[in-house]
Amino acid sequence: MKTKFIAIIAILAAAVSGCKNEKSVDALDVVKPEVVDNTFKVTIRAVLKKDDDVALFYNEDGSSDFKTEPMWQNIKGDGTEQQVTYTLPEGVFPAQFRIDLGLKKDQEDIVLRGITLEYKGKKREIAGGELGVYFRPDETKCSFDAASGVIKAVVTNGQRQIPSLYPQDPLKAEIEKLAQ
Repeated sequence: MKTKFIAIIAILAAAVSGCKNEKSVDALDVVKPEVVDNTFKVTIRAVLKKDDDVALFYNEDGSSDFKTEPMWQNIKGDGTEQQVTYTLPEGVFPAQFRIDLGLKKDQEDIVLRGITLEYKGKKREIAGGELGVYFRPDETKCSFDAASGVIKAVVTNGQRQIPSLYPQDPLKAEIEKLAQ
């Protein structure tokens, strides 16, 4: 009986020591699939003195006609630079953008600091005087000094117009570079 007991202990010890080199489930490396964000993002950096709404219009045909419903976002105005990011719907790759800045009738001059375009990990920052290469003001609604970024609304018959910046031809090429 003593030999049976020793034999059973030896078998159990061999079984336990045979499992000793196995990794626990917690220690296993988990292979995570690479997540690629397929949405196109536009981030606007601007200074508004008062809370206001900013709209991003886009199209996919490259025309100056913006029939798609605009994307509105609120910017907290306090005189410091704020940023607002627009995420276009999945599967939408824009050709052009239009930006409407400041719906409020008592909004003061707006300073546009920069616009960042982002797609599938690639980014293109447009800032400073370069803004004037890619965007032009709707002169019936505003003036735009690209060097300083200052956007001044036009007042017609006592009514402040909503400042709008329209794309210029080079913008389409910059957007297309992000898809390559």
